[in-house]
Formats: sequence, C-alpha cells, structure tokens
Amino acid sequence: MKFLVLGATGGTGVAFVKKALDQGHQVTALVRRAGAVVDSRAEIVSGDVTDAAMIATAARGHDAIISTLGAKNIRQTPTLMADMVRAVISSAKASGVDRFVMVSAFGVGDSLAKASFLAGLIFRSALRTKYADKAAADALVRTSNLKWTLEYPGALNNRDSARYTATALEDVTKLPTIPSTSRANVAAFLLGSAVDGTFIRQIVVVTDAK
Repeated sequence: MKFLVLGATGGTGVAFVKKALDQGHQVTALVRRAGAVVDSRAEIVSGDVTDAAMIATAARGHDAIISTLGAKNIRQTPTLMADMVRAVISSAKASGVDRFVMVSAFGVGDSLAKASFLAGLIFRSALRTKYADKAAADALVRTSNLKWTLEYPGALNNRDSARYTATALEDVTKLPTIPSTSRANVAAFLLGSAVDGTFIRQIVVVTDAK
C-alpha cells in the first residue's frame, strides 16, 4: 500500500514510517520544513499540512492518509490539529483518497469520562489547551464523509513493547490509572488498521499490554 504521512518527523511518525517501509509499503512524507530528516526510503514533499490543495496533490495515487501530527508549541499553533483535519477533509474530493487514520489521545472528548480521577485532573489542567484542539479536530473527523479511524493512545513512551490492546471506546470498561502506550505500538495499530481496513469510523483506545 501507499501512505501519505503527516507528522512523519515526530517520534510516532518516525516509528510508523519505518514500520511501513520495513513491511514493503510505500511512504510519502509531507513535511512542514525543507531539510527535515525522514527515512531515506520515503518520498519527501515539503508543504503546509493545513493546505488542502497541497494535501490533495501529495495524496493522489495513495491508499490512505496517516496523521501522527502533534502541536509542538500549542501557544504558537493553538488550532493546528483542527486546521489540518479541515484540510484533509477538503482534499478528499480532489485526491480521491478518503481513508484517514489519525492519532489523537486518550482523555480527549468522550474518552475523558473513561479516565481515572487523577488522569482527568491532568487532562483538564496541564493538557487542557492541547486537548481542546484535538477534540475540535476529532469532532470534524467524526462528522466527515471520510473512512476514518481515530486512535486514542495513553501517555506515550519509548519502550520496545511488542503487545498492545485495542478496544473501541464504547467498549472500554477498565484502564490503568494513567494509561501508557509505546510509540511503537501506536505505529503498529495505525499500520494494521490502514492495511486491514479495521475500526472504520470508530475511536479506538490503544494501550500497552502487560
């Protein structure tokens, strides 16, 4: 398969690109700055991830758009995620690509009700502004005509974990006090969902398995 990746230079993006390429897929990385370091096996396109025309041009001939994008400085780009999603939605008609798999975060939107008291405090305080943008982006995705999948990982870590659990949000009943998910497992779920066509139009909570 052929994937257009938004956010390919971040930790999760790097993991996804490597995993996809290692499994024989093709990857195009749309990066915001020229000279960004991306796996040499990937095709690199420089452009604005909030520009619908740019995304449409880059996405043509691909099977899916994968977003591992995240705002590095929420004060400078407080609406980055929502702006990116608007562009992806707008790009679909011109590109012909309507499969969209995106990383969001556990604690965003309806998943907040599933969080422990301690985790909820963190989500409502330290992460409030960042999660507000993610929630706005997720709402746009959910009301779109895209064949979308939203992945909600826990707190990201860099462990070399090889096992994870993936549960549709409505089926989540019990989680650790502070759920955690390795970037490798986030990437594995993204790739598996995109390749197998699973969890279409669903929010999925992905956490490391013990």
